[in-house]
Amino acid sequence: MSIDSVASRESPAFFRNEIVPALHRIQAEYGYLNRNALEEYSKNTGIPLYRLHEVASYFPFFHFKEPPAVTVKICQNMACHMSGATHILAELEPFAKENAPHVHIEGVSCLGRCDAAPIVCVSAAHKPAAGASTNGLAGQVLSNAHGDESHGAEEEFYLSPANTTELREAIQACLTGKTKHLQSLGGRHGSGYPSPDWLIDPYKDGLPKYQAIRNLLEARDGPIREASRSLIEQLQIPESDVPQFLQTLKKNSKAQQEKSPKWVEAAFKEFDCRPANGPIALRGLGGAGVPASQKWRDVREAVINLRERDLDDRAFILVNGDESEPGTFKDRELLLHYPHLVIEGVILAGIISDATEGFIYIRHEYPEQIEACEKAIKEAERMGVCGMNAYLLGKPFPVSVFVSPGGYICGEQSALINALEGHRGEPRNLPPQPQTNGLEQQPTLVSNVETYAWAPYILVNGGAQYCSLGNNGWGGRRFFSVSGDVNRPGVYEVPMGLTLRELLHGDQYCQGISGTGKLKAFAPSGPSGGFIPAILPSPRDPAKNKAWIALAARRGFPVDAQQLDILDMELELDLWRALSPTGMLGAGLIVYDDTRDMAEQSVNSLEFFRNESCGKCVPCRLGSQKLTNLGENVLDHVIDSQSWHNEIFPLVKELVQVMSDSSICGLGRSFQSPISTLTDYFSSDLERHLLHPTSTQ
Repeated sequence: MSIDSVASRESPAFFRNEIVPALHRIQAEYGYLNRNALEEYSKNTGIPLYRLHEVASYFPFFHFKEPPAVTVKICQNMACHMSGATHILAELEPFAKENAPHVHIEGVSCLGRCDAAPIVCVSAAHKPAAGASTNGLAGQVLSNAHGDESHGAEEEFYLSPANTTELREAIQACLTGKTKHLQSLGGRHGSGYPSPDWLIDPYKDGLPKYQAIRNLLEARDGPIREASRSLIEQLQIPESDVPQFLQTLKKNSKAQQEKSPKWVEAAFKEFDCRPANGPIALRGLGGAGVPASQKWRDVREAVINLRERDLDDRAFILVNGDESEPGTFKDRELLLHYPHLVIEGVILAGIISDATEGFIYIRHEYPEQIEACEKAIKEAERMGVCGMNAYLLGKPFPVSVFVSPGGYICGEQSALINALEGHRGEPRNLPPQPQTNGLEQQPTLVSNVETYAWAPYILVNGGAQYCSLGNNGWGGRRFFSVSGDVNRPGVYEVPMGLTLRELLHGDQYCQGISGTGKLKAFAPSGPSGGFIPAILPSPRDPAKNKAWIALAARRGFPVDAQQLDILDMELELDLWRALSPTGMLGAGLIVYDDTRDMAEQSVNSLEFFRNESCGKCVPCRLGSQKLTNLGENVLDHVIDSQSWHNEIFPLVKELVQVMSDSSICGLGRSFQSPISTLTDYFSSDLERHLLHPTSTQ
């Protein structure tokens, strides 16, 4: 007997992300957004032309004019800035003028390869074949709406040139079509190891992939399967159809409507496992640190609430793989080497929350990662754990890749959702939160790549085993991207609670600070976390600060110590929130030796935020430009010390407070970190750029 004969509720319609994939395909076909192709697509789909322009004009990836033969994009942020990217750009300006209009060179925001700084993207223009027609393009775009988008220029190379001569040679190779010898860095480590042996993969010792899903499905369906065994045998239901049959039996049962059935609570118990003295081990690893189970539970409850009211109960699982924060590139390696873990994490979240569809949102600068994920999705579909024929799940659960059209702001979860919906990638006012009103105003789980990737390990090995992987009383492991002045930049999987000293100087990690070998400053979360000095003053009332007292006991310094060597800080979010002046510990760690000018580094961070502000909030749009202009004036030595301290800096503090209070998203609140840490801890670097008129008598 076929399962089709069993009455079941009609499956809801699936989400179609049309506009951005269509723009990707048109630009891939023509090298730019060809007017005729846009008009034809608009005519065939009924999407107004102004909607296409509205979206395309917002994102930096799209352009409306035919590009030059070669476009060179030079990253200007943090590690690349430290490695001389600004000088490379200036030195190449005469070369670009000599070769105009065939060569265009520009500075851009982070390209996600900070471990091989300086990074340059060289693109050879893709032109359609002679006589190419737009006929059939709209249908092709729509038929590929689930993750089969094109990924940009025909030839794109990510290079780390040793000098401008090498870069000129690469440009000439593109101009003459001799690009085979160019080596793209792609997703590889700057330190050169292509396939790291990380503990995150529970399948590296031979266990079949997607075992965590099988374990979860057995916990979910085992009891009802046993209770229905005689009925299954009587109806002669094929084994491949049994999961769907069981889902049909449960569809309208009271058990299906439970917000917290035993198998769900058992999974959450594993995720919520904690060491004796530490926080919940698995938290969001994109920066906020919210317990992972909290969002999963919220989405599940939102789905059940909709179902109880007989409303649209679709829900979505989104992976935030945008990763555009300078200094952050750890998700790049997970997506490249372990895409099956990310996909399994999405499916696990879908099973627990009863969601209907999953998306992996990846920045367009990661073509190798996009390809790896699409390949892994097809493998998972063949195994029946996702796709329209996800027979092991008992219902369809398509998973697809969505290629970002660019923009740092899309790392903010509501801006990411807007981009996925085919809108301008601007953040939404919150609340409501995405867990109840996300994609298409449906319950939506948005989490970081790494958060999903750890879920299989925990559901295979158990939460207690994951907790045991930590150090110094903290639980679990996590990934850090390290760049800047270290001998071995790269991505490292480390035990939670590892000291910064062990990470920066350990033989298996960064192998010491390069340059002078002396640490001056440390950026604990890209530009958003500001700059922390090598020696921090102790907190106020240290004898009352529990985090300080505990750290002193573990590290062996007196509680009444007046300062702290940050190399003794343990890498755990709660500790940094308690003791760091900015309270942040992200995934992107940048190291500065004692030759670095922190005033210059601070202004570079301001320039990044200014360039990436979406402009939706007026204080952020205008304030970011004002602050950047002011910083550039400081570096140009046109501001005197007295004016700065008595007039300008008080206004600066007022401006950043207004920006923080009125900005919709975290970008506007991040401006104060580079400024405040510069003035608090590196005032001598600032004073070096201010005018100090000689007093006259």
